[in-house]
Amino acid sequence: MKQKSERNLSIPGQGRIYKRGAVWYIDYWVDGMRKREKASGDKQAALSILAAKRTDVERGALGFEKKQVVHFADFADEYLKIKAEKRSIRSIKGYVKHLKANFGELPLSRITPELVEQYKQQRLKDKVVVKKKTTRTTKGPSINRELAILKNLFNTAKKMRRFRGENPVEGISYFPEQSRDYVLSKEEVGRLLAAAGEPLRKIILIALNTGLRKGEILSLRWSQVNLAERVISFARTKSTKFLRVPINAVVEGVLSSIERTGDYVFPGRWGKGHLADSKQPFNAARVAAGLPDLHSHDLRHCAGTYMSAAGVPLTTIQQILGHRDIRTTNRYINLNDENRRKAVDALAAVFMNPQKSAGPENSGTNVAQAQNSKDLTIKLSVN
Repeated sequence: MKQKSERNLSIPGQGRIYKRGAVWYIDYWVDGMRKREKASGDKQAALSILAAKRTDVERGALGFEKKQVVHFADFADEYLKIKAEKRSIRSIKGYVKHLKANFGELPLSRITPELVEQYKQQRLKDKVVVKKKTTRTTKGPSINRELAILKNLFNTAKKMRRFRGENPVEGISYFPEQSRDYVLSKEEVGRLLAAAGEPLRKIILIALNTGLRKGEILSLRWSQVNLAERVISFARTKSTKFLRVPINAVVEGVLSSIERTGDYVFPGRWGKGHLADSKQPFNAARVAAGLPDLHSHDLRHCAGTYMSAAGVPLTTIQQILGHRDIRTTNRYINLNDENRRKAVDALAAVFMNPQKSAGPENSGTNVAQAQNSKDLTIKLSVN
């Protein structure tokens, strides 16, 4: 009996291994068809091979209905075509380029969480060339973006039935990121504007007074601007399908001062297309203004914070900035220290300057309340 169990062993949900003479075999099912193969090695090796085969089956690598194995590089190209209409396609292409360099020759079914974790750690060591001179290591937030694209790529492959099994990015931890809380003071805004040339100065003013993203401003068309109704309209943005942003007096003055020479508010060189980028002049202006840590996207963040500080309702800020989720807008409440300070000052006023009761002065309750307030005032003063 013992000899029989050693020569024939069934594994629930996987199949079985059995021995004929001195050779071990594996026995399993794929898409309703039985497969029997010779396994090199001993009993333990046969068990390992069977487990690997079952993993391939679950991932779809051994499906008889598939004419060819789907390699990462091939599906990555297909994925880019699917995402071609995304406003962030330029960034997506950059992320996919790094992913293809690492996973390109592998079938999708062979990319495991272990390989993803190895990629994540290796990317930390990769060098990035800055301005063709200096180099630096890849930062965690950049790797996080790549992991997010990799995860979405596998989810897309699953929807298209090009991949089966668990997404290998599931369970992979991302690098910690610190949210940027850079808010320019009035004096810093003045320095930045003074250091900026044209048309950068106008771009900065529009960003600070609308909260629009840099790409939305640079690609802005005159057909989207309605000075009569004082509104800028977008058929589609990064987060919403339709957005209407009010024009205030500052933006109205900026737009009125720009000569209309084509379709775009900020035309490109020789009038072709729109201004491609403002990165170099912005970097020069922030350095000249003594603001080395400022990013162009911080201007949008400043706009939301300024509105919050002015007491604008959170839902209104959400609509102006085009946030799909109100939780994204909540960060401006957390940064609004001035409003929070006013709130606790209001609490202090209740205790430090208790209002006179409207009831009879000799009311026992009112006397007790006044005495309690007086005692608390003394304690607060002493402490």
